[in-house]
Amino acid sequence: MTVRAALSSVILLLACTLAARGTVVTVVTENYPPYNYLSEDGTIAGAATTLVHKVMRSSGLDYEIRLLPWPRAVRNTLAGDNTLIFSIARSPSRESDFNWLVPLAEDTYYLFGRTGDTRRITAEDARAGKYRVVCIFEDISCPLIRNYGIPDDCILEGIDITRTDAMKLVQTGRVDFYVAGTVNHRSNIERLGFHANTFGPKLSLETGMTLYLASGKKVRPEIQAAVVQGFEKLLDRGEYRLLFKGNRSAK
Repeated sequence: MTVRAALSSVILLLACTLAARGTVVTVVTENYPPYNYLSEDGTIAGAATTLVHKVMRSSGLDYEIRLLPWPRAVRNTLAGDNTLIFSIARSPSRESDFNWLVPLAEDTYYLFGRTGDTRRITAEDARAGKYRVVCIFEDISCPLIRNYGIPDDCILEGIDITRTDAMKLVQTGRVDFYVAGTVNHRSNIERLGFHANTFGPKLSLETGMTLYLASGKKVRPEIQAAVVQGFEKLLDRGEYRLLFKGNRSAK
C-alpha cells in the first residue's frame, strides 16, 4: 500500500468515525445570488450551494446548510470547531483567518455606477478621492476598494447597508459607485427589479477572486480532511467543475 493510499484510508476512517458519532457539520452562507440564496419554496439554492452539497455528500459527513446575515456567518465560522462557510472570496486580508478547502467559483470585480454618468472615470481620480464608493460591511467589497487605494474618507461602509441599499444609493446619486462581482451583479439586476440599463461597469478593480468553501482555524482536522478528500474524489472522477471559470465580462 502506498503512503497516499494509507493516508486516504486513515482519513476515510476518521470521517466515518465522526459521522458514526452523530456529529453534524454546520455549513453557513448568505443571500448572495446566483451562488447561494433562499428560494421561493424556502430552501437554500444556488449554483455554489449545489456544488457544496456535492462535496459534502462525497465527504461522508453529516451536515446542514444554514443561511445567515454575512457578519454573523463569518463570526460563527471563526468561533466554531465544526462550522464551514461559503461562498467566501479568498483575499490577502482574510488569508490567515481561514483554511481554504474547496474552490467554488471565479469572478472579477468592478466599480458600478449609473449608466447616465458620462464622466471619464480613472483609477488616478479614484485614488485621489474624487469619488464616493459604498461597500458592504465585512464583505469582500470593502477590503477590495481599500487595497485599490480609495481613501477611507471616500468610502461609505455601514453595518446595516445591504446590497440593495448600495445600488439604490448609487441610483439616487448619493454616492458614485458600488462594488460587485460581474456574476452577482447580473443576478442582482434581475432579482431586484432594476432595469438592465440602470447601472454599468465604470472601473475595473484589476483583480479576480476565487470563492471558496472554507473553515475557521478552530475546525477539527478530521472535518477539514474529510471535506478535502470528498472534493478530491470528485476531481479524480471528473465530476467537479469550477463555476464561471474564465468569466471576464462585466456586461
